[in-house]
Amino acid sequence: MRCKNKVLKLAFSGSKYRRIPDIYDLIKSKKYNRIVEVFGGSCCISNNMLRDKVVNQAVANDFDGYFEKFEENIIFKENLIKQLLQKGFKKSESMLSTEKQEYLKKLLSPIKEDKNLLAFLAKNFAHSAVRATETIDIKDFNYLRGELSTRQERLYYEELKNVQLYRLHYEDFISKYVQNDDKTTLVVLDPPYMNARQKQYQNTTYFGITETLKLLNLMKDKRNDFLFFNMRKDDTTALLDLLNLKYTYQTRLTSISKNNVREDFLAYITF
Repeated sequence: MRCKNKVLKLAFSGSKYRRIPDIYDLIKSKKYNRIVEVFGGSCCISNNMLRDKVVNQAVANDFDGYFEKFEENIIFKENLIKQLLQKGFKKSESMLSTEKQEYLKKLLSPIKEDKNLLAFLAKNFAHSAVRATETIDIKDFNYLRGELSTRQERLYYEELKNVQLYRLHYEDFISKYVQNDDKTTLVVLDPPYMNARQKQYQNTTYFGITETLKLLNLMKDKRNDFLFFNMRKDDTTALLDLLNLKYTYQTRLTSISKNNVREDFLAYITF
């Protein structure tokens, strides 16, 4: 199975759009009618698989509510960039002058508590290291960089409207949308990585080895084929072996920022 279309993607920390070809390769021997993405994030796996007709139905958990006001956020970005360009701002990889930083932060002050909107804007205004490891704050908005057009976001969101989005704790989401022994459904698990800093997530507790084991045991009881992402191959395969799960995998290095490279492990578990 190959990606016949250009991969749909968003500028979103932790997005798995680069893994779409790996996923298609791993599942090529099976046919699924439905995908259930438990930790949605940018929902790029369900969005691409539905658009590519790999499945006929897609359900995703937008736990952080990232897409609840996505269309409004696009309009805000368009108007903000228009204002900045009219004020003489120019797109550059260099940090803005102190005067322009202050002007930008003044424009952003009304939305300083809107974490989803700030995360959406961060690609253009914050350094990549900040986007990957910290909760976004307007104090970090010191640039005008990247793709200023919102064409890609609009195309992505237009396709995402075909995905059924919900907002639940992962256990409630699995209980409601994953049936036992459903061989027609592929479940995707991309939880906060147990070996990683997790400051960019809105979960109130650290998603460590205890929570990871709880999640894997839950899926073992469900006996549904699933994809599972985590950071390190050796640690993750040890857990999968401990639970006597049957799996194949692919792992690769991924860049979080210029000086921050980590392993990104993907397992395909079948029953």
